[in-house]
Amino acid sequence: MTALATRPLRTDSRALDLAEHLADVLPKRAGVPWTASPGTAWWTTSPAARLTHGHRSLLLVLTVNGVDVGWQLPDRAPLAPDFRILGTTPETITADLLRLVLPVLDDELARRARTDIPAHVLRLPLLAEIGAAMRAQGAATIERPAFIIGASTVIWSSGGLRYSATFHGSNPACDVQIQGPLRAAERAVVRFLPAATAYGRPVRPAGIRGRLERRIAQTLAAHGPVEQLDGKGLAFGGGSGPYGYVAASPDPAAKAHDITPVSVDVHGVGVDLLVSLAPYLAR
Repeated sequence: MTALATRPLRTDSRALDLAEHLADVLPKRAGVPWTASPGTAWWTTSPAARLTHGHRSLLLVLTVNGVDVGWQLPDRAPLAPDFRILGTTPETITADLLRLVLPVLDDELARRARTDIPAHVLRLPLLAEIGAAMRAQGAATIERPAFIIGASTVIWSSGGLRYSATFHGSNPACDVQIQGPLRAAERAVVRFLPAATAYGRPVRPAGIRGRLERRIAQTLAAHGPVEQLDGKGLAFGGGSGPYGYVAASPDPAAKAHDITPVSVDVHGVGVDLLVSLAPYLAR
């Protein structure tokens, strides 16, 4: 272990090049940018790089077909990769960090937070970050307690859609609700999901009832699993990353036009991901 700790850090590695790129494209949180530096990963002798943002730190090690990621906190050092990103393009790596890695890292931090701080106090800076990101794109925001006890929400509108991001308790991931015209909502919700290329040619699940439900299922199927629940609404996503629910149409026989009203809930959305989507959700 001593030999590994004193191994010279590589300042010319591909891992560091990647980390520097990610530091440029990952969103700032509370105005603080990410920084990249050479690093050492305990699980390998390969060159590593470190991405740091406040108390959050990621170790990156390039593999043949992707990137091994370990997260480091003030009282935690990764002895093995915590997550393996399959993909070598900067776009794929950035997307997986935003959707899959950073929400888990934030959850780890939340579990280590001081227990004497009320949950609503912990939610305030998260609401402020999201509100600031949306206002920077020109949207007006409202931050207030949610109708559910122990929750707080920030609301904004853009492109005919009404958005709300709600935090429950001390959970650092939020639930995003999207309400408005069908076509605009379809374009918005897929930004929270894996790229369509990850699932190949979209195939609408068989047996979907309702014209609205069939149309949305066709769109969502390109980005992951979709199923119709007993209540006739659609559940989408699964495994890790954001997932959600499309409310059932009150009239299954009605035609689904681009302007047909729809309501979609997306769960497990990290603040980093939501802030990164501000240019698309608040323009």
